[in-house]
Amino acid sequence: MAKPFSGERLTFRLDILAQEAIRANDHIFQERVGLKVHEVRVLRIIGQNPGITFVELSWQARMERSLTSRIIQRLIKQELVRRENDPSDARRFRLFTTAEGDDRREVARRLSDDLEQVLLAPLEEAEAHQLDALLARLAEWIRSEEYERKLSGFESDSGSAQE
Repeated sequence: MAKPFSGERLTFRLDILAQEAIRANDHIFQERVGLKVHEVRVLRIIGQNPGITFVELSWQARMERSLTSRIIQRLIKQELVRRENDPSDARRFRLFTTAEGDDRREVARRLSDDLEQVLLAPLEEAEAHQLDALLARLAEWIRSEEYERKLSGFESDSGSAQE
């Protein structure tokens, strides 16, 4: 059994937890939805944002552009997503889910709800709600201008740390 990592940095622990949960669930999504977890993520974002551009999607998915592009191609090939040229700029395209894509999103949503319950099983209901609220607060904080301002202070001090 792996050693607990409570002494590790928070960002490392969050990253490892996410990676392990995705790895544990990926085969279940493939069996039941016919898609990998990251493909479901892209499909969800497109479905929630009809007409989204590739750049917007790549940013929202928090995935590398090359991976996002490969996933889009697979979703188009499976006829879960369709691509249309942007009427105002033919070099850009907009993405939409198909009816089949929407059906798969719904299956994935129900499966995600069930798997999230399994993930949160060791927590009391109040703890699960508290965790959700704390994660939302941290997400809002790291997207704030104040957080960026505080980080910029570290960038200007980088030379003094090496002396």
